[in-house]
Amino acid sequence: MRKIYVIELCNYEDYPTGGHLSFAKQMLRAFGNQLALIGISTGTEPVGKWIKKGLGGIEYDYFSVKKFQKDFKKPIIPNRLKYFYYLSKCRKELSFLENENVFIQAPEVLFAIRNWGIKSICFRSPGVINMLVSSRFWYAKYFKDIYEKKLYKNLQKINIILASADRNSIIEFYKKSKNRIQPQQIIQFPTRIDTEIFKPFDRTLARARLNIDQEKKVIITTGRISALKGWKFMIDCFALFKTKYPDSVFYFLGDGEDRSNLEKYIDERQLSEYVSIKGKLEPLMIALYLNACDLYIMGSYIEGWSTSLVEAIACGVPVCTSNFSSANDLITSGFNGFVNDRRDENEFAEQMGQALNLPKEALIEKSHEMQKYSVSNLKNDLLANWKLL
Repeated sequence: MRKIYVIELCNYEDYPTGGHLSFAKQMLRAFGNQLALIGISTGTEPVGKWIKKGLGGIEYDYFSVKKFQKDFKKPIIPNRLKYFYYLSKCRKELSFLENENVFIQAPEVLFAIRNWGIKSICFRSPGVINMLVSSRFWYAKYFKDIYEKKLYKNLQKINIILASADRNSIIEFYKKSKNRIQPQQIIQFPTRIDTEIFKPFDRTLARARLNIDQEKKVIITTGRISALKGWKFMIDCFALFKTKYPDSVFYFLGDGEDRSNLEKYIDERQLSEYVSIKGKLEPLMIALYLNACDLYIMGSYIEGWSTSLVEAIACGVPVCTSNFSSANDLITSGFNGFVNDRRDENEFAEQMGQALNLPKEALIEKSHEMQKYSVSNLKNDLLANWKLL
């Protein structure tokens, strides 16, 4: 098989965190050194030339477009603009990509390579929303219409679009294109998880390994700590839940630009004894916490196909979540959890209590269903939809 060139402006290890990096690492696992990687440098790797880089015991052809310092705070200039600029400068060095197979995930990458004449591009869209509508930069909303117009114009040149979203969102995305893209270009393609890691195992043992009191009600959420993930809503719901279940604790597994605001709000609500932030954890540790908990919750305003939600379900955990793309595809209300349509705190807290009593058999049944999203199927599923040069 000819190499696939992945352009993802990350270091393919740990920066910047998020769904793009997670899927890029899944691509590495699925394809190995059948991939060649174009990314950034956060260490000693030279910039602007091809090198050999070891990742997970495999050596890859690697090209870094720019060196970046790891910084998890909100930047003054959006990183997406920086990535667009530096990748655009590399056209000469990467001109050979015209006759190669190229896999991308980010709009800024699409815009940077739009005129490079590349004949075979697969674009994975993690959700199919206008990202400027929900940007953390206040001024972004003023460019949302221009961005959307340019996005659809450039998607016309793409061979295949893999949409990690529910079907209703995909249909709406197509309608907005006003026939600038064709239905056959868009394939529903959910995100993937490692089902060798995310699977059910004994809760008592998991709690013992984590030194968690066996008698407590343990609530978990995972992912980036961002306003868009609804951390305030989740804290307020937990506070209500705790009035009925006083011996309960709430763990945030993750980190992000809003961590200091979350910590401040926890103190304001006088919940610091019961709510803790565990920071960014490795997948094995996340799976251990998921198996130790009584309930998993999400309060996101916007998601694509939520990897975090699939991981929780795969571990056989009941779920309470706000409504977003993929929530109703993954949760059957009253069976393996509840989807709250109204973002009503009292209703959500009530559903949290109800979810504690869902039958284990139903949760295990849903867990087995998550096998179809296993990263072990990623290579075959991708190549079934993308005909390589």
